[in-house]
Amino acid sequence: MRYDVLIVSDEQQQLRDFKKYASNLIKNVNITLSFEVDDIYDLIEYIDLIIIDPNVHSYLNVIENSLEKKIRTFFLTNPELHLEKYSAINKEDILYKPLNFDDLILKINHFINVSSSTINDIVCPNLSMDKQKIASSNKQFLELLNCNSFEDINSKYEKVLLTHSNTSIIVLRNISCEIEHKQELFKLLYTDNLTKFPNRAKLIEELQTNNLTLEAVCLININSFKEVNDFYGHKVGDTILIDVAKLIDENIKKERSHIKLYKFPSDNYCLTSTKNCKESFIELVKTIIESVYKKVFLYEPYEIDIRVTAGISFSNKNNKLITADIALQSAKKDHKDFLVFYDELDKFREYENNMLWTKKLKSAFINDNIEVYFQPLVNNKTLRVDKYECLVRLIEDDGKVVAPYFFLDISKRSNQYTKLTKIVLKKSFQKFEHLPFEFSVNISYEDIENPDFLDFIKGLLKKYKVANKVVFEILEDESIKNYNLLISFVDEVKALGCKVAIDDFGSGYSNFEHLLKMNIDYLKIDASLIKNIAINENSYKITKTIIEFAKNLNLKTIAEYVENEEIFNIVKDLGADYSQGYFFSAPISAPTVLEYNKEMGNNNE
Repeated sequence: MRYDVLIVSDEQQQLRDFKKYASNLIKNVNITLSFEVDDIYDLIEYIDLIIIDPNVHSYLNVIENSLEKKIRTFFLTNPELHLEKYSAINKEDILYKPLNFDDLILKINHFINVSSSTINDIVCPNLSMDKQKIASSNKQFLELLNCNSFEDINSKYEKVLLTHSNTSIIVLRNISCEIEHKQELFKLLYTDNLTKFPNRAKLIEELQTNNLTLEAVCLININSFKEVNDFYGHKVGDTILIDVAKLIDENIKKERSHIKLYKFPSDNYCLTSTKNCKESFIELVKTIIESVYKKVFLYEPYEIDIRVTAGISFSNKNNKLITADIALQSAKKDHKDFLVFYDELDKFREYENNMLWTKKLKSAFINDNIEVYFQPLVNNKTLRVDKYECLVRLIEDDGKVVAPYFFLDISKRSNQYTKLTKIVLKKSFQKFEHLPFEFSVNISYEDIENPDFLDFIKGLLKKYKVANKVVFEILEDESIKNYNLLISFVDEVKALGCKVAIDDFGSGYSNFEHLLKMNIDYLKIDASLIKNIAINENSYKITKTIIEFAKNLNLKTIAEYVENEEIFNIVKDLGADYSQGYFFSAPISAPTVLEYNKEMGNNNE
């Protein structure tokens, strides 16, 4: 007899090596490797044994199929997953990484030997017996099988009908243990191992099989959990995940008839509601956020404050998980406790938002409520602040300081962008005329296209003696249509004694040919590269290339979005000249003399 074995994992090279190694050692076995889920469902019908990595989430359906079809399944897993503690999984069915080829061969051979042996089955009297004899033996037969009825037999036993000459035989195989095994394994697959709450796979399964209609979805994320994990250790981190889950669950205990909690991967939680009541759902989320905020998490000897952010979706479309995630990411970006995604309000809100911010901009111009904030640029060698970047802010009537994220795009679409730039230029020139710092101001290609913009700059430079201090940061993007105009502008301001920087360099456009023609002084490396430099090899390599390229051209480099010490050490070691980011300072209302000490978290004025 020939046996077909399917091995499902994403460790491609190792499995290819194993198949080659095993080809001469295992007889009568055909080994099939699969690295993509989509290509294996047709194979299951013909498979005798599946070896699968349960850590790979996308393979969940494969495990389900194998159980449904009663295919013997081995698990290839990391020791830390502790599959052996689950009664649904036999220890002999577990193989631990790193994979030992000989161990796997022994497992496969053992399976073949067991499968070839005789199974002790219960054999029912043949079907040719008369009805009276069958009726009289029913009670005895049911007792023998520990069943209450023949329907009960159907649920506990697998039947095989055999025919020989004129005799039919029913062979019964007790599958109660297999059914229990399947149920327990399903529970394992659909339960978060740490918190014991249902997981994302469970929610997806419920949506697919139960035609569950959700009226609301909320995704909750623990803020800066990675930093907490790294600082206090994974043991404390795991405890926090459990305690936050319990706290959320405690807040929904009165609503469990229609609200459920799921533990999603990492530091994420999900609330679902089948009740159409937006106001009460939002209030519940607010209560949860507040209860986490108020609770002091005690883990001797630590006292840890935890914050969470939430994204809520009431979308009418079948995409509430996606839109809730969009709302969550937007809330994090805007530093809000939560945001709500409404389909029906999207367009209306867009129009309303446009009108609101157009009105606020107009009011800010009239009342002189456009202000400049200043973020320091730190010299990586001396740890002193040599420069500042000037950043626009809008001050609302109640004194609230608004970041440009909310109004910059509106200013462009309402033809007020250059007016905004001119205000920032004037106020920055005034501020730095008598300060010992270089300062940079952002200007766009749209500004440069304005026919009177260069004359405006010349007028300011004549009035305020800052030509040797000002750096014009020009955004490098695909909106640049006329590089000759840009090059001409750079030459003009350089002739006046100013400096020029290319902002967001490396963001994906980077026209080196035109860059070489421009007489610039600085390259500001794009934030998307810097923020990922510690975790993404490509970001590291691109940043390194940019810095080396700049040094060959005698250009200074500035790394923006330096948010922690790890990033700072990397860009410093790569040779970047300056760093800018929240690791040193958020934008401040007034530039001052700053010097950072070796602890990096402190500064002296």
